[in-house]
Amino acid sequence: MLATELKLTEQLKKKPDFVLEAVDLLVANDFPYFAEVVDKRYQLAVSITNGFIWPPYFNTEESEGTVWLKNIFADYLYYKLPDAAFYEFVLCMRQPSNEGTARYFDILKASVINDPHEVAQGIAEQTEESKDDFRLMVEREGAEAWRRFLPLPDISKRGKEIWVLPNFSSFTNIYARINLFLSGNLAGTKLLHDEQAHFDEIIAAAKSLAENADMSSASFKPRFSDYNFEQVADLFFKTSPESAGIQLADVVVGLCMRWYQAHMRQETDTQVLDRAIDKLLRHSDRDQGVGINVVGPHQMAQQLFGVRGY
Repeated sequence: MLATELKLTEQLKKKPDFVLEAVDLLVANDFPYFAEVVDKRYQLAVSITNGFIWPPYFNTEESEGTVWLKNIFADYLYYKLPDAAFYEFVLCMRQPSNEGTARYFDILKASVINDPHEVAQGIAEQTEESKDDFRLMVEREGAEAWRRFLPLPDISKRGKEIWVLPNFSSFTNIYARINLFLSGNLAGTKLLHDEQAHFDEIIAAAKSLAENADMSSASFKPRFSDYNFEQVADLFFKTSPESAGIQLADVVVGLCMRWYQAHMRQETDTQVLDRAIDKLLRHSDRDQGVGINVVGPHQMAQQLFGVRGY
């Protein structure tokens, strides 16, 4: 008999002890876990930073220093950029063009220019320089120059463009973390992913791109994942009721996301969530890529994990 799909929200309300038991099962069996919690507003802030403030085509190679600066810029945008400016960025992706991209450079600069804070002024200055770079790209590449500054879309089965899909980056980073944990010995490893009617081809393509990326000349390499794939795992898609493992993963990762949201919203009743996450954190080993990776602002990381500095 197939198990029915578990709904974390319902379980937290009706059977909070079940959630704790699920975490206990993971810990007691010494299962490694690789969770990605993505704050979508922050993901947009990162995309704006990478495309309009610090585009990769004219700047220095990636390093600890550039990543540090990008984090500062993204954090500022997350908290200070008006919702209307985020919305304009989404519109820019929905109808990509050189005209829309040029307009967004102006919108972004206008949103920060009146703030005397040094980060705001740095964003304004970098945005103006990047717009000059954009003009050069228009001269070189014509109508397709916007592709150098907007995040590249993924293509669905129906040929529809999908922008800033968290599934892509989250999957590839989990895959790279597993590669680190297994010291590159992925042969024979099976990745079971819950069925994705619309995104399965995109996820499979993300896996292939990660495996074929040339990291030999990269000057910056993430500390808690390994994108140098010498061996590859096999990828399978299953419906959640077909796999107890997928259901356990749904509970654990859903728990991590719910915990993040509860603290972001400053909810008062987080006792069950905190107890479960405390067990998970004690079962983490970041040097092996095991644990919770938060794609969110530094303030939240500091609040949740006590992390200091970037």
